Formats: sequence, C-alpha cells, structure tokens
Amino acid sequence: MASHSSISVIMPCFNHARFLRESVSSILKQSFADLELVVVDDCSRDASWDVIKELSSCDSRVVPIKHKFNQGASSARNSGLRLAKGEFIGFCDADDIWEEDKLRCQKKALESNPRYGVTYCDASIVDENGKSTGNNFSSQFPPPNNASGNLFGYLITRNFVNMPSVLMRSQCVNDSGYFDQHIKWVEDWWYWIKLSRSHRFLYEPEPLVRYRIHSQSTGVVQWRGYRVNRYKVFRRILDTYPDLSRSQKAVLYYKMAVDLCDLGRLKVGRRCFGHAAVLATGGGRPIGLIARAITRFALAVGK
Repeated sequence: MASHSSISVIMPCFNHARFLRESVSSILKQSFADLELVVVDDCSRDASWDVIKELSSCDSRVVPIKHKFNQGASSARNSGLRLAKGEFIGFCDADDIWEEDKLRCQKKALESNPRYGVTYCDASIVDENGKSTGNNFSSQFPPPNNASGNLFGYLITRNFVNMPSVLMRSQCVNDSGYFDQHIKWVEDWWYWIKLSRSHRFLYEPEPLVRYRIHSQSTGVVQWRGYRVNRYKVFRRILDTYPDLSRSQKAVLYYKMAVDLCDLGRLKVGRRCFGHAAVLATGGGRPIGLIARAITRFALAVGK
C-alpha cells in the first residue's frame, strides 16, 4: 500500500465482478500514478472479493476491504474514507471507467485554484458492454449556466454532479463528514449539498469519465426507492437550512409534492402543493411555479 499517496480513490463494490478489472485498470493506468485505490467489497454474492484480492496482489496501490455483511454504498464509501491518506480524494464505482488523464487534469485544476475545494467534470455514457451511447451525463443532468463557484442554491433543487467525476480536497471530509448511511441511491446528492455550503466547485466540461448504465443501475431497478429517498433529501434540506428564501422553499415543496403524488401519497402531496403555492406568492416570486403548483394541486384533489 502506498502510505503517502497524493490521491486516495474510493471504490465501493457490490456484485460487480464482471466490471471490476476494467474499472480498476482505468485507475491504476492513470497518467498521474501517485495514488492509492481503496476497494471496498460490500459483502458481494459474486466473485468480486476474489477479483479484488487478485488485483491487490498484483499492485500494492490497491487496498482491499471486505464488509462482513451488506451495508450499502454509503457505508462502503465511508469505510474507504476512514483509511484514505491522500491530500485529494476521488470516487469511482466498480462499474465506471476513468480516462487516463482524469486525475492529472483535476489535480492541476485544484492546485491552480486554491479557492475551490471540489472539482467535477462531464462524463460520456456507455452501455453494459462499455460501448458509447452517444450521450453525455450533462445532456441528461445539465449543470447550471454558472457551473463553477458557489453551487448550493442550484444543488438544493437537483443533482448534476456525477459521483465518479469528483475530485476533492481531503479537508472536505473534515468539514462535511461522511456519507449519510440512512439515505440510499441519492446519498451523493446530499453529500454535494453539504459540501457546497462551505466549498466552491470547479467544473470541467470535458468528459473525463465513462459512466456505465446497465440492468442493475439504480435508476433502472429502484424507481420507487429513488423517489422516496429524493423526498427525504428535500425534507432534510428544509430542516437543515432554515435560512432558505421563500422562493427556494417553494421550489422544494413543489418537488416534494410531485414525488409524493407519483408515489401515491396524494394527501401529503396536496399539502405540499399548497405550501409551494403560498410560498411562491408575492413580489418577485416564480409565477410559473405558482401556476404549476395550483394545477397539480387541483389534479391531486380530483384523484
């Protein structure tokens, strides 16, 4: 193990044996090689642990960790963070791929811009076999026009930061803590929100990552769970940051209401639409949001 590596890369793995070698290889072959790769097997049921042990025996930079029972991606990332020794920290899931200059480019960007704590980039989307789909992450989750700087006001409404695209200073962990193990599937979004409260983000539009979408991807198999946990994050934002503006709260209540109605929780959803409409009224408030909230409220009442 590289005890004083400049960069620590955290890779959680659960039943991704078929993708592991390609993902690990893309990190170990980075043009910036002073790194450690902490691979955390979250009690996989396939051959993942055997592959991880083999890879660690071939390259001392690979640090293997095995959970005794399945704890989820947040716990796996936290296990890696607790061992991380690097000045910078990156994340790559066991089914994603990095372009060979990713770390070199992002490390240089942070070193050249000391006022920024986090850098993120675009990603090209590939299919199960690693073939390009012709789409980028930014086409599905576009960053704001001001993609660099203080992103808190943008991130509280939606996530546009792709997990394997991030490189951050280790100080970020000291400031924002670890991933919340009570949130699933959107735990990265909540973490970026916390980070953006005290750290500036720097965007690189070049796709330095290949983001794999396959049959076991969260968005494919966890439609309901994704919406439940997205609602939890909206609720937590409102509880954690009482200093939000009325218009920001209106947007959050509106988005909560949409998720609740999609989940069949119409009574609570109607209340949230009502809150959104009330908060959005007044000078300078988003008139379009008021109209949408009233329309959705009326539709929900009729069900």
